[in-house]
Parts: sequence; structure tokens; C-alpha cells
Amino acid sequence: MVEHLLEAAARVFVKEGYARATTNRIAVAAGVSVGSLYQYFPSKDAIAVELLKRYRETLIELVGSRLGAADHESFESIVRELFTDLFRARGINPALHRVLLEQVVRSSARREVEGFEERLEGVVASALAAAELPLPDPEVAAFILVRVVLGVVHGVVIDRPRYNTPAVVDELTRLVTSYLGVAAKSAPARGSLGAAP
Repeated sequence: MVEHLLEAAARVFVKEGYARATTNRIAVAAGVSVGSLYQYFPSKDAIAVELLKRYRETLIELVGSRLGAADHESFESIVRELFTDLFRARGINPALHRVLLEQVVRSSARREVEGFEERLEGVVASALAAAELPLPDPEVAAFILVRVVLGVVHGVVIDRPRYNTPAVVDELTRLVTSYLGVAAKSAPARGSLGAAP
């Protein structure tokens, strides 16, 4: 039932927009009574928080699996692939990603999803240490990288969707690989990334 409600809510948030989405509309989209919805979620904000938590869990797993296989030689290409996935909002509808960032991350509901950045920093720090990159402190480097990258991704998704291009992936990859002391290879030909938020 929870999965069914979350899927319905995602559709409603994208189709109607967050402001017009109501628990009644979500219940109708799910084919259940609003009372049934309230047994699982007290509000549409709670649903949005749960959707974002689930997406972020998927993201932590993706970053961990990708970076866990990285070494000094493959680091640049893996970083580029990760950024491409981030801007495509892999694992989530790009329009839903934008709604969730606007309504959860940039609102008082942010406290409901605290800890994500810190967990992601831990994953990145472990990968940096394992890749034996020339860094004095992988934990500090991970803190800086996670905060910079998330700031750029959120800025593109929410404020400047027109920058959701391979050029931004190239620049962010260059920024990160330069900071890490990893020689960047030449960037692939620039084109459309596909789905834009």
C-alpha cells in the first residue's frame, strides 16, 4: 500500500504541481480513500519527504557502488558518469526531483531528511581513501566535494534547468578531478543529456 501511495503521489506532484496536489487527489490517483492514505502518511509533506528519502537512499547506493570500483586510473570517467546520472536524476522522474528539492530541501521540511549529506560524505571519503588519491585528509575533501556538487546540482535542477547540459557535467568533472589531482581526459562530444528537470 505504501508503495502504491508513493507512486500515485509522484504522479500527482508531477502532473498537478506540488501546490495543487492534495491528499484527496493523491488518494483518488491511488484508488483508495483519503482515510486509508492517512493511515500511512499524515500529510502530502510527509509523502514528499518519504519520496526524497527513498531517492537519496538509491543515490547513496549508486555513489557507493560506482566509487567503490574506482581507482586512480578510472576515477575521472566514473566521476563523469556519476554527474551525468545526477543531472538526469537517475532513479527518479526529473520533474519530481525538482518538486522534491523545492518543497523539501529548500523548506522547513529539510530537517526531516537531515543526515544525507553526512552519509554521502562517508561514502565518498571511503572511496577517496581506497583510490589512494594524493589527499591530506579524505574526510575534508569529501565534505567539500559533496557540498559543492550538491550545491551545483540543486542550482541546476531548481534555478537554472537550461544548464542541464553535458557542458556542465564536463565543467563539474574538471573541477572535481583537478581538485583531486586526477588527470582529466578529454571530454566527450557535447550534446543533450536527455531528460531535463
